Amino acid sequence: LLVAAGSCAALGTLSSRRRASQGPPPMKGGSAAEEERPYFERRKNPALLYGTAWKKERTTELVVEAVRAGFAGVDTACQPKHYREDLVGEALRRLEHDHHVSRDELWIQTKFTPLAGQDPRNVPYDSAAPLEEQVDQSLRTSLEHLGKVDSLVLHSPLRRFEDTLTVWRRFEAAVDRGDVTQLGVSNCYDERLFRRLFDEARHKPRVLQNRFYADSGYDAGLRAFCRQHDITYQTFWTLTANRHLLQTSATLRAPAARLDATPEQILFAWLIRAGHQPLTGTTSSLHMRQDLQAEHLAAQLQPHEIDAIAQLFSSSSS
Repeated sequence: LLVAAGSCAALGTLSSRRRASQGPPPMKGGSAAEEERPYFERRKNPALLYGTAWKKERTTELVVEAVRAGFAGVDTACQPKHYREDLVGEALRRLEHDHHVSRDELWIQTKFTPLAGQDPRNVPYDSAAPLEEQVDQSLRTSLEHLGKVDSLVLHSPLRRFEDTLTVWRRFEAAVDRGDVTQLGVSNCYDERLFRRLFDEARHKPRVLQNRFYADSGYDAGLRAFCRQHDITYQTFWTLTANRHLLQTSATLRAPAARLDATPEQILFAWLIRAGHQPLTGTTSSLHMRQDLQAEHLAAQLQPHEIDAIAQLFSSSSS
């Protein structure tokens, strides 16, 4: 969570974040390995994902900490410019060896990043190779790092739709081979483009991961399309882009007070209740635990609170 130093509203938000500091009770009985497992049962469709962008050399320790706190899903990318996918892989090995958490218990999502999004000094594939080979090389690297890929996401559409479709056909071949379970797209704010890709895809996108912010009208149309077609809408930059609302909106602060929670938890809870899948990239142990509690809080939101928050993030009020 990023807040402006010296701001009274920001200090109030931080105070409320500290308030819900107690996690669920530890598991009782069973082996030592079972007792140190996260408090909720791991599953293949986590309510929240732990995001690993910009974690750099701390990636391994933070992923281990997040999983031990309760995260069952991790988001990364084969993009050394912003991610250390190799260190996510190291975290997976450490979790299995030191904490008895197997790879099969976790849901891992990575991305193919087109050349325009890579650091030209550190591209994880041959930049001179044909586009199809760039995709295949990137995926081979991801498989070496992660063992298997539960969700493969196109980091952003390419400038030409024909090239986007070329990448997608290679993605589909990976699903056919069994290397990847499902496919998705990120940073796609053009509803017509996303619909066209959906229509032309043989393996339909199962994920759309976008920045959740006012400039896009909070993707109201895209989110409706995702709900209609059983596509998981994932949000990133969720707290940073909405600090003004988290600090001032009674729509978020009132249910937070009622549930002895924080506005940040309420926003995550509402997104989960709406069928979305937020990402959080916090490096705070406290905030990891608080964010995970959002799944429990989602069931406690009252209908009028759900409707009011939905209105807050509708395109007409953005």
